[in-house]
Amino acid sequence: MVNYVMKKRFSNPLVSGLVSFAFLFIFASVSWPIWSVLAKTFFITIAGDGIKHLDHHLVDHFLKDAVEGTFFWMSITAWIWCTLVFGNYGKYKRTQKQPQAGIRYSILAFLAGIGGFIALTGLIGIWWKPFSWSILFMPQTAAELQLAIKGWGASNFYVLPVIICQIPITSLFHKYPFSGKINEPGVGLGSMLFGTALALIVWLAMFIPSFFELSFNGEVITGKPFGGFTSVVAWCQCFILWFLIPAEGGENFPMKLFSKKQPFMGIAGLIIAFTGSHLTLRGLRVVLGSFADSLSMPIDLVIASFVLSIIVTMLVWHHHFYDYPTQEMQPSVFKRTFARILIWLILGSVAGVIWLKTYMYLPFAGNNFGLGYPMLGVLAGQFVFLMPALFMNTFFDKWPVCFSVIEESTSESSKAA
Repeated sequence: MVNYVMKKRFSNPLVSGLVSFAFLFIFASVSWPIWSVLAKTFFITIAGDGIKHLDHHLVDHFLKDAVEGTFFWMSITAWIWCTLVFGNYGKYKRTQKQPQAGIRYSILAFLAGIGGFIALTGLIGIWWKPFSWSILFMPQTAAELQLAIKGWGASNFYVLPVIICQIPITSLFHKYPFSGKINEPGVGLGSMLFGTALALIVWLAMFIPSFFELSFNGEVITGKPFGGFTSVVAWCQCFILWFLIPAEGGENFPMKLFSKKQPFMGIAGLIIAFTGSHLTLRGLRVVLGSFADSLSMPIDLVIASFVLSIIVTMLVWHHHFYDYPTQEMQPSVFKRTFARILIWLILGSVAGVIWLKTYMYLPFAGNNFGLGYPMLGVLAGQFVFLMPALFMNTFFDKWPVCFSVIEESTSESSKAA
């Protein structure tokens, strides 16, 4: 195999990051209408004539959730598994050249996401009507359509248990106890199985009751976690923010202040994330209360969107701005980490406010320009920008802002000299 290395088009990390940001914004604006139209066409074709005579508001809701499902499973969940759990195992098996390697791995990720959806809903759907494929793909009555909406919603948001259970295994515990004891892909497989067990428990405990009200002998036997689903999402975003800090430019701070050995460092990080998430949620309810009232939006929805904007800023800064300031620029780990956190909070807060005021005008969040393709709204719409940013760095090695060149061997370099 010919060895390739990536070469930067721009030496300045800020310039490179800004170019990547502009490219990703354009890409999200163009790619989402295409994805959404293709997915919508697929579901309309599969459903057949049955949904044509049903309430069009319900049909639109169904199509929105179904299209959202394709994106959540094939993009978000798949990326977590391929990159964070399995460490992009096998990405360069065929070639190291970009964009060929990235395209191939993206296809594999899409297939992994489809496989995950089949595995989750295939077995459960045998006995749970909302997850039955005949209901999810071919509802024929208004009652079945409402069940399909519930089923898509609950299965789509399996992504949140995946995020809050499987990512900390990498970001906080560094894949303990598997890492260093077995080789890849065994480390990824062990982390995947352990993380999936945790994710299923959390999904059943927090998310199934959020979508379904179960009763026995006329008595409701499930409660609403956090009082409502929007509050669940808001808390999750706060929790995600805290457990990503050590891995996304925080250089294992603040958890390594308590321990530098696993699993104690991971446990410290988990306690910090749990504590920080509750304090952050309560604090933002006070800070953003008036702002939420001015937008006529529920406070926890505003918090979820606002914190997600900070998370997006953190991830884009890590993946495309080279964790500026770098170690070469600032040798002090405390100073450079503190500088990054300030950058995340300031830029993320500004972005959070701007997003809440403008998302309804963007073609990948709230404005389909009358073309009829489903939009993902104030929360999921941010992922339409974020996921290409993550794919671009981890699958495509920052192509096209960077490009592939053949790596010169030592012998060839000596002859050339």
